[in-house]
Amino acid sequence: MAEKVVEVTTHMASGWKVTAQVREHLLVIDQPSATNEGANPLETFLFSLGGCISAIAKMVARERHIELRQFDVHVRAIMNSAGLLGQPSEDPVGFKHIALNASIDADLSEEQKREFLDTVCNRCPVHDNLLQPTLVTHRVND
Repeated sequence: MAEKVVEVTTHMASGWKVTAQVREHLLVIDQPSATNEGANPLETFLFSLGGCISAIAKMVARERHIELRQFDVHVRAIMNSAGLLGQPSEDPVGFKHIALNASIDADLSEEQKREFLDTVCNRCPVHDNLLQPTLVTHRVND
């Protein structure tokens, strides 16, 4: 298949709010201590992981003719905020651990559920980006 380009442009709004127009959707990121009009960037990041896992689960279930009655994902991450606050730390600036727990309601044994989730995670682009080094470049526009 051909490569697919995915793009998002963000705009700094008032206070701590950041917006992005993504297709016909207006996305908002904010801080609870500010106007709290949206999830913060880290929560949005975890939502992206859980959301992608859920979408791939639907895809895999359809391919395998599995009736997926419910699929809920709980994502929990641990981080040390020292780095993002400009303070010295031995920990990474980002998350040092992310745990993903899925509740699967389908006619599958526990072993089949584990295999299903493994397949889903292996096919999820967001999950893959967390596990594999991805080249990220940055520059200032002229």
